[in-house]
Amino acid sequence: MMKNKIIFLLLFVLPVFTFGQEVLTGLYSNPQIKSNMYQAVAKTAKGPVVTLPFFDDFSSHGIFPVDSLWADKYVFINSSYPSHPVSIGVATFDALNDTGALYTEANAYGFLADSLTSLPIRLDSIFGGSPAALKIGDSLYFSFYYQPQGIGNAPETDDSLVLEFYSPKDSIWRHVWASPGMTLAQFHGKYNVFFKQTMIPITDSLLYFKNGFRFRFYNYASLANNSLPSWAGNVDQWHLDYVYLNKGRNMADSVYKDITFTEPAPSMLKNYTSMPLSQFNVSPATEIKDSLYNSISNLDTVTYNTSYKYEVADVNGIWTFFHPGGTGNLDPFVVSGLQTYLPHAWPHVDFSFPSLTTDSAEFTITHMIYAAPYGDSCSSNDTTIFDQKFFNYYAYDDGIPEGGYGLTPENSMLAYKFTLNHPDTLRAVRMFFNRTLDNASQQYFNLTIWNDASGYPGDTLYTMKHIKPQYGDSLNVYYNYRIENRKVPISGTFYVGWKQMTADNLNLGFDVNNDEQDKIFYNTGSGWMSSNFHGALMIRPVVGDYLPPVAGINEIIASNGEMKVYPNPSNGQYINISLSDIKNSNLNQFTIHIFDLMGHEVFNSPFQNTLDCSGLSNGIYMISVTSYDNSRRYFSRLAIVK
Repeated sequence: MMKNKIIFLLLFVLPVFTFGQEVLTGLYSNPQIKSNMYQAVAKTAKGPVVTLPFFDDFSSHGIFPVDSLWADKYVFINSSYPSHPVSIGVATFDALNDTGALYTEANAYGFLADSLTSLPIRLDSIFGGSPAALKIGDSLYFSFYYQPQGIGNAPETDDSLVLEFYSPKDSIWRHVWASPGMTLAQFHGKYNVFFKQTMIPITDSLLYFKNGFRFRFYNYASLANNSLPSWAGNVDQWHLDYVYLNKGRNMADSVYKDITFTEPAPSMLKNYTSMPLSQFNVSPATEIKDSLYNSISNLDTVTYNTSYKYEVADVNGIWTFFHPGGTGNLDPFVVSGLQTYLPHAWPHVDFSFPSLTTDSAEFTITHMIYAAPYGDSCSSNDTTIFDQKFFNYYAYDDGIPEGGYGLTPENSMLAYKFTLNHPDTLRAVRMFFNRTLDNASQQYFNLTIWNDASGYPGDTLYTMKHIKPQYGDSLNVYYNYRIENRKVPISGTFYVGWKQMTADNLNLGFDVNNDEQDKIFYNTGSGWMSSNFHGALMIRPVVGDYLPPVAGINEIIASNGEMKVYPNPSNGQYINISLSDIKNSNLNQFTIHIFDLMGHEVFNSPFQNTLDCSGLSNGIYMISVTSYDNSRRYFSRLAIVK
């Protein structure tokens, strides 16, 4: 039966009405996967053989599964979409392919979507100590945790998550397990947990105890039957965690000696995730949080005395700060079959960022936990990192959209509230818009800036007329709407937003993990009202005395010795690029982008030390080398003189 999934997010199902309203949708494409599509591999990709134990909790940094365990790259590794995960990081299955766009065969009736396939596994032998053949008596078990929906869209009953085992004996994939779709509320009501663990014994030695055994998960999805393409989005999300295959297990082997973070590290800032350094320096004490909150879980059944610490380091300097944190008892995550969510508040923040006279700064805050002297079965989930950026923009969001925001009808207005610590100049507005089916959301709007009138948008300070949603996922994800040829002075509280020309949903990125509902206002003809949705809009005003000509933001400009481009000037044949602070083994995690002085991208490719630039004309260019997760960026100018 054809389904009518209209507007969705969290546990809401919002009907479509003809009067003015806010709308919230899923994503038509995934910008993080989109910008890393060159790393994807085919479903038939082969790799090295894996031996027991096989384990992955998806806590490694990166947006794709690690290639030392997995053969394909179709799922999205993240910490943003699950609700109350077992450990930090999950594999998310949805309706998007390896390029971050909807599958070409996507339809409203049902289609095969994402897959996650293991590399070949040696189940013919036991390695370590004295090698021996694997036997039924060795008690081989396969387990995993799963969750439907999370904070995204719930899969319907006709949708499903499926597990299959591959038999090297007859080269056949066999169905082993499946779950029908449901909402997270239904799932929790049925099982009384947010993530359910499934234990599967593997006892057919003739089929599976061979060299080359594999397993794979995949999901069936179905699109909404919606006549409004600007609202079309990603659907039917499942989240997979803690995949474990090993001998010597039993049905009761469902707890783990593991202390783990469960959510991303927080910003150090009280009001923003990022803000300009000059604005921060006015009153650092009022901008820093008093305490940091990290979600931590104990996956065992006994209480552990757990130590915690964090370290702050200046990315571009030598300043560091170490906070010992202290110790505390961490109660079990699983007690009598019940899951407990365990946020822990550690001691107050007791440091200050160093006083800097530069126009920008970046600090890495690394959080670490350890359950001494008990040890830990998984070390990668014991650390979580936040990059605290003081560049030239304000941000409430974390840079990852879980949904899309829009308004209807025509002439509706959106305003987003920001407050300055000193008068400044608005130079640009960075906005992230979700791609929609056939780019249907690319409709005209007027970018508008207002002053404050008793807690609501007041007089119009500036209007940029007749612009459309643009997509900037090649460099910064956000698109920079530059304010050219004039200055827009701002002070105190101001608002950034739009007045739209049509009733179409513009599908602005919406971050569910940061709640700034009280900063979002909309007007559909009856005056300004506060938003109905909890989350943060992906709008970032850029302020300051100067706006770089290409990037639009001041992101990790490489200093001498970090990135070298030579010969420069070049005769237009070849150039060499080196990153002296990055190991050669990690260079495959970077992408090269080249822009002209108008900001247009003229070239991009995976990183390579020697680059053919014969296709470039005479002129000055900007070279950007960016890591796959956008955490490291390097810039340099290049002159071509043929």
